[in-house]
Amino acid sequence: MHIGLLTTSFPRFEGDVAGSFVLGFARALAARGHTLTVLAPEPSEGEAARSFPLTASEEPARSPAPIAVCHVPYVRPRRLARTFYGAGVADNVGDPRAWPGLASFPIALWLKAARALQRCDALVSHFGVPCGWVAGRVRGPRRHVAVLHSADLRVLERMPLGARVARSMVVGADHVTCVSNLARERLLALLPHSERSKLSPRVHVQAMGTDARALDALLPPRAQARERLGLRRPTLLTLARLVPIKGLAQALEVIEPRDDVDWIIAGDGPLREQLEHRAATTGSRVRLVGEVRGAAKAQLLAAADALLLPSLQLPSGRAEGAPLAILEAMAAGLPVIASSTGGIPELLDFGRAGVLFDPTIPATLRAALDTVHIEPHRAQRIARGREIAFAHDWAVVGERYERLLTSS
Repeated sequence: MHIGLLTTSFPRFEGDVAGSFVLGFARALAARGHTLTVLAPEPSEGEAARSFPLTASEEPARSPAPIAVCHVPYVRPRRLARTFYGAGVADNVGDPRAWPGLASFPIALWLKAARALQRCDALVSHFGVPCGWVAGRVRGPRRHVAVLHSADLRVLERMPLGARVARSMVVGADHVTCVSNLARERLLALLPHSERSKLSPRVHVQAMGTDARALDALLPPRAQARERLGLRRPTLLTLARLVPIKGLAQALEVIEPRDDVDWIIAGDGPLREQLEHRAATTGSRVRLVGEVRGAAKAQLLAAADALLLPSLQLPSGRAEGAPLAILEAMAAGLPVIASSTGGIPELLDFGRAGVLFDPTIPATLRAALDTVHIEPHRAQRIARGREIAFAHDWAVVGERYERLLTSS
């Protein structure tokens, strides 16, 4: 089957974290024998895209590659292409120079999809706004699965006529997936009450996947990993983009006074310089190591004592969906300490697969740090976490999406 994939985020080059889970999704379907044509926003002039095992092409439907990428120009001059990539749309639009792309990209995507995806047998849209809506307009008789993330729900709830857009998007898809039950409930609440019962069966819950089995094979022995990293004290690990929703600055307020724990923050983003300046006051106890991938990430997961994800719910209502860092940590058998925001409690089986705390009450984070290693249910939580992570391996998730693309 030839699948057209519409998205607002996709890696521009090898190792790029932008839309990495969308690439994982594409590879999961390619591994099942399908070919994919990806339509993604054109990178800016300073973000030159280059092939990694992908083929960039203006006529991707003719490419023999399992995954072919076609970039969509959406604003000129190209230096104004600031809406996508980098910190992500939600943070990028804090800069007014990113606003023009919000209006021009849906039109550009519609026109490009109508031409480049003619030969596709089915469509998948990643990010309902605007990709799900556009796919519903150009699908014709083909099947369409719309994948919604937490950011989509926040936009739909706040935008003018958001409820109408939500209904149009659901009606324009055979199936819609949300990353959590909470997200599904929010979407259904936007639909007209008279149609909710009729449309609800096509709305499903499915978090994104992770390479759980591949990661498990990369994990070195814990003692070896700690020796290589020079770790001597209990060590927290965070894998995250360095953006406000991750709550890293607030967590640093709790961790900074402590001298009994180290904290490694792996990731990059607009807050890196600010966090590095703050971390300098802790000596070497808080380290920012930039982006990590592959064996380097596996080494950190093997060496750490717990994953810390102190995400916030922002005043705008924006919250986490189902963070992949949690799935990676659980796959590695690493205890998880995470905030009880968005879809995180659901991903952690409401505390049965990790320790939850309230990010608005610093004392709850301090208590979580004190108890994560000594509490009696640690082993059970780790076992439950691995069960959840392996149920979200891309091989499993890819099969589920294949069924949605082929079933009524």
